[in-house]
Amino acid sequence: MALVSVSLILPGIAAAADNPYSTLTPKSEDANDIQLLYKIIFWIALIVFIGVQAAIVITVMKYRRRHDDEPRPAQIHGNQRLEVLWTIIPAIVLVAIFIPTVRTMFQIHDRTEDAEYTIQVYGKQWWWEIHYTEPDTVADVITANELYIPVNTRVKIELLTSNVIHSFYVPQLAGKMDLIPGHTNVMSIQADEPGMYYGECAEFCGDSHAFMRFKVMAVSQDQFDKFIDGWRQGADSAASALTDSGDVGSVPSSLSLCLGCHRIGGVPNLPSGDPMGEVADGLEGGESQANMILGPNLSMFACRTTIAAGILPNNSESLYKWLHNPGGVKQGNFMAQMIKEGTVKDEDIQKIISYLETLQPETGCPEITGVNADQVHRLADEAPAPGAGGTGTDTGTPEASPVASPTDQSFIYTPGAKS
Repeated sequence: MALVSVSLILPGIAAAADNPYSTLTPKSEDANDIQLLYKIIFWIALIVFIGVQAAIVITVMKYRRRHDDEPRPAQIHGNQRLEVLWTIIPAIVLVAIFIPTVRTMFQIHDRTEDAEYTIQVYGKQWWWEIHYTEPDTVADVITANELYIPVNTRVKIELLTSNVIHSFYVPQLAGKMDLIPGHTNVMSIQADEPGMYYGECAEFCGDSHAFMRFKVMAVSQDQFDKFIDGWRQGADSAASALTDSGDVGSVPSSLSLCLGCHRIGGVPNLPSGDPMGEVADGLEGGESQANMILGPNLSMFACRTTIAAGILPNNSESLYKWLHNPGGVKQGNFMAQMIKEGTVKDEDIQKIISYLETLQPETGCPEITGVNADQVHRLADEAPAPGAGGTGTDTGTPEASPVASPTDQSFIYTPGAKS
């Protein structure tokens, strides 16, 4: 029976080890320390389990009633020695867990002082906004749901929220850290191997909590610099054919509705004035301008691997579903309050998708190699190289694919699944 149980458990453990959301495949010093702590606790728990089971077996075999006229064994209720013993043993077990746990916590916390970059992460409902703040060379960069960091470089993460409690969790790189309204929590991450690491909100936060995902992109320093420079560039040269003025620094008129909530870095000729207007007043709470941003920054959008905070792969079909009816894809999101099914015409959706394809560096997107790199699929992969002609998207209206209902999870993007 025991062998059967082990044979059923081991395949599950092996499958979990290949899961990018699993802690069983650590890819950083912090994650390795947490994994070591887990192993210590596991072996202590196993020893306790074996000891308890052995004591039960010995007691049952030694003191079992062998025949009807056998007297009852001596009762030991109130035995002070035994009571002291089974109080001391759990205390020793707790100390054996407590010491390495506290040591690991302090070690991980102390490494924050070695950070070369500082990034503020805001928990929104239900997506992640990322502000690069230090050093000055990256201080103006704002993005969403995909956090680029240089490999083998410690990055300080400041966690903020002005709505509800969220929890920032990248299992392969670090432990969990909550985002508390009115308080800034601090942690750090460092990836020892290049790759794409999956993260999620680990604290129930509302309707689309399960659909609040993000990624950490650990790239070489030159590719990180390419990401920063590309963010400041704005759209590539193909955008000039899509704007009304033929100016790459402008946006198509079809994007005017989007710019009520979204911004694009490196595009100088965006409409002037407050993009949010009074609709933002008090919606997110707090006085910080960062808290007043309603929608993700669209800079380098074509280089992102997913949309809607990790729900859909970033391709034309997914974008059509999202722009056609965002509420049918993700429950409770703010965009669904502004855009209902049919609000944006099909021809405008195609123009928006064509423009979004141009939001990438002229030299292409930063290269993702290493861990989970085989799962990298981006909108930029559909678009031709700048200057090759065309926009990368058919100007005709696609056959409208049925939009999934909020209760239908068949459309949810899963790491490892073909998109």
